[in-house]
Amino acid sequence: MDFPLVRSLVAVLLSLLAVPVASASAARPSFAAVDDDTLEPSFKWHARDYAARCEGDELSLRVDGAPGWTVRAPGLGPLSGDRTLSLPADDSRAIGISFRRRGGGGPRRYRVRCLPDDFPGYDFTVLRAGGPKLFMVQLPNDYAAIFSRRGAPVWWMQADGAPDDAKVLPDGTVSWDAVNNGLFVGQFEIRTLTGRVIRRVGDAEATDIHDLQVLPNGDYVIGDVSYKGGFDSTAFGGYVGSTVLDYEIRQVTPRGRTVRSWSPSDHIDLSEAGRWWPSITDGTLIYDVFHWNAAEVAGRYMYLSFRHLDAIYKVDRITGKIVWKLGGTQTSKSLKVLKDQRRYPLGGQHDVRVQPNGTITIFNNRTDLDDAVPRAERFRINERKGTATLVESITDPDVTAAACCGSARRQPGSHDWLISWGGYFGPVGAYDDRGRLLYRLDIDGNFSYRASPIPESVKLADIREGMNRIAARG
Repeated sequence: MDFPLVRSLVAVLLSLLAVPVASASAARPSFAAVDDDTLEPSFKWHARDYAARCEGDELSLRVDGAPGWTVRAPGLGPLSGDRTLSLPADDSRAIGISFRRRGGGGPRRYRVRCLPDDFPGYDFTVLRAGGPKLFMVQLPNDYAAIFSRRGAPVWWMQADGAPDDAKVLPDGTVSWDAVNNGLFVGQFEIRTLTGRVIRRVGDAEATDIHDLQVLPNGDYVIGDVSYKGGFDSTAFGGYVGSTVLDYEIRQVTPRGRTVRSWSPSDHIDLSEAGRWWPSITDGTLIYDVFHWNAAEVAGRYMYLSFRHLDAIYKVDRITGKIVWKLGGTQTSKSLKVLKDQRRYPLGGQHDVRVQPNGTITIFNNRTDLDDAVPRAERFRINERKGTATLVESITDPDVTAAACCGSARRQPGSHDWLISWGGYFGPVGAYDDRGRLLYRLDIDGNFSYRASPIPESVKLADIREGMNRIAARG
């Protein structure tokens, strides 16, 4: 047998078999923005949503056709071959573009929305698959926006002020506290995805912007600022009869009735502010001793984060008693921290959350500590032994400080993280459980106070339709 001849024939046959596969894979249509328009992100076959920076009232797209495919667009189609399309784009309603293969199969639909002229600049980088499919952030120019993990804003709305704590709640409503005052208080607005206001929660002159949580029964948990006098803070550099900025952490019904409330000044000694006292008393007459910034409710207990106490407290909502304290100064309720080499575990932390398995996640800013690198952390609590074991810690080599703000959310199923790295120019990033970056959102010249994954119960179709309704109103 002529083995060289056989090998040659086999090689030719293999090459012929490979050609149709390669051609079929490459023969897909696509589109891109042309002229002065830009498409964000650039076209990917599996990405169905896009945003565009549109010049004027038209969107200019170049369609790169493929053999056997047709394209449809508003008022056009079916068309074949390479085309340049000028599509009406006088608002942010979705412009539908679909590809269909001749001879069978349903259409493959894509949506492009023109961004408002004042929509903030951003850069979205995708490195690996994974991370929350959708998440909401707060942007400059008073925008709240939902991004897909492929890099497109799919929903946005401009609030009447900075939309602090913007998020989508498990019931599908949107909430934020839009304020334009230096006191950082105002009512939370509860809206549908179409932008319609359902109700306002809290006191316009007292409700703190930092957090709102909705309970399974429809009640809300908020924090109201109050002022309490008569404290002796001379031991900390203050004065006799000093006034403290206090809080009432309240559970309220949708109609505003208070079900129960809890105040830190009734349960936490002023000495627990520890290292923060020099800055607390620096030129002020009202002392921000506690600086509450997050609440999480699980059954009869709530978990409260206080920035100026460097600590998380678990509180019995029925009795009001503190169950344990994680971080900060040592008290009789303090947990012993294990598997953390740092002497002082928390520093100006934010965003305490409880996982389905009972572990606690925290965005640890580590503000003004010797080791100031921020991190997302997860602790396992053993109340019987009085311990908190550090079981997971995520950092980013590009983030070396977080003076304020930030959030850390771990996805129960995938164990991926969504982290907002806080102020003042921290990105939003998704990470796997090994700490590898999956995708990253950089906001031009700013940051998002939090980044909140969209609950799985909220459907993308409802988000798209809500955006269409907002855009139609102009």
